[in-house]
Amino acid sequence: MRVLFCSSEVVPFAKTGGLADVSSALPDELRSQGVQCDVVMPLYRSVKKSGIALEHIADISFLSGQGISQGRIFSHGPTYFIENDLYFNRDGYYSYQGRDFPDNLERFAFFSRACVELATILEGVDLIHCNDWQTALIPAYLHALGLTDFSTCYTIHNLAYQGVFESALWPMLFLPYELFHPDIMEFYGHINVMKAGIVFADMVTTVSPSYAAEIQTPEFGMGLDGLLRAVSFKLAGIVNGIDIRVWDPLHDGHIAQAFSIDDLSGKAACKRDLQERFSLEKSSGPLLALIGRMVDQKGIDLVVSAMDEIISLGAQVVVLGTGDRRHEQDLLSLSAGHAGRLGVIVGFDESLAHVIEAGADFFLMPSRFEPCGLNQMISMRYGTIPIVTCVGGLKDTVTALGEGDNPTGVRVKRPTVADLLAAVRRACDLYQDPKGSLSATRGNAMRKDVSWRHSAIQYYNLYAKMINFRERRR
Repeated sequence: MRVLFCSSEVVPFAKTGGLADVSSALPDELRSQGVQCDVVMPLYRSVKKSGIALEHIADISFLSGQGISQGRIFSHGPTYFIENDLYFNRDGYYSYQGRDFPDNLERFAFFSRACVELATILEGVDLIHCNDWQTALIPAYLHALGLTDFSTCYTIHNLAYQGVFESALWPMLFLPYELFHPDIMEFYGHINVMKAGIVFADMVTTVSPSYAAEIQTPEFGMGLDGLLRAVSFKLAGIVNGIDIRVWDPLHDGHIAQAFSIDDLSGKAACKRDLQERFSLEKSSGPLLALIGRMVDQKGIDLVVSAMDEIISLGAQVVVLGTGDRRHEQDLLSLSAGHAGRLGVIVGFDESLAHVIEAGADFFLMPSRFEPCGLNQMISMRYGTIPIVTCVGGLKDTVTALGEGDNPTGVRVKRPTVADLLAAVRRACDLYQDPKGSLSATRGNAMRKDVSWRHSAIQYYNLYAKMINFRERRR
């Protein structure tokens, strides 16, 4: 089985979010199960500057809305890169200084069409796996070109980002105009790129079973719930995993002291290190952490509103991330008023993220919706108890106190300030419990299998069914 895995970002070459982690870890796990899984992404300026060795594979050209588009294909191990300096040789991947590039539709239409060219160049590709709106046009191009040799799987990582553009840009896609139809790619007078993947892919997956069910409802469907219900026969949810070699407290070179489920003494050293890095006081209370995008989806506004009372409970808090300016400024203002108790760094630092996961006692994740989430699984790996809502992947991956045997987290009943505070109080009680409940919950969390192994097996079986079905149709 040979799979071409198409993504706009892949660790370690380019990353803005969890898609990059998935696009590295899942193909790697598939390879360990015998799949020849190649990955393709754009050749961004940052990749060129990294100095990695690139082997020239082919030059490509094809008709597009701009006339004849040209590019070059390079490889680095099992990863392929599409070069087009007009589109990708710039600072930023999707935006610059907080603004989306105005030619994003054209850029990722080119990338999608180039992925089709690569699939025809590589020998023996059975299936193309597309991810998020940036590659959702691939199944549409295969349909328009009459290429039936490939099965296609399309994964929705976050339905909130659908790739919606002005209808006047349709000629840039170089697709038949009849596809601009409410049943296909038209969306309230606009182009919706994600709809192309949903409509034309042989199988649509998303990143947790609960999220697959949620997006078929008006509350979570972002305007596409009707379409998703219509294609429910080919819609499945497979929960993400994490790379347990990268996130391993016993062999993590970023943290102050290694530790494991059998010897947690190093976690105390990691907590002291974390307090020092954020200029926090020495404290006998719990240390709560938050890493991620500072946007309403993640419930950052709830954390901001609850922060004074969280601190009054005797907790300390560290925050790392970027996002909406108002949330960034609110958190920075709060940190000035709670010096020694609250530390905030606006930005992202991969090494510091490891330090935070290792040193914190609890991880705050009161998301309003969460397709899968990775931080709650990373936290469990490090014995850091997640405090999470009951949505999407947070529901599927965290068994909260009072919900079943071997609890691994604390549940926020609803994304409200009152419920968040109630969950934090419960976490503080757990931290101070003389019966050792914190230690037991940490043990449960660290024992939980959050690797890609089971999920990759599900993808392998799904791929095999799709390929066999295509072969039978011939």
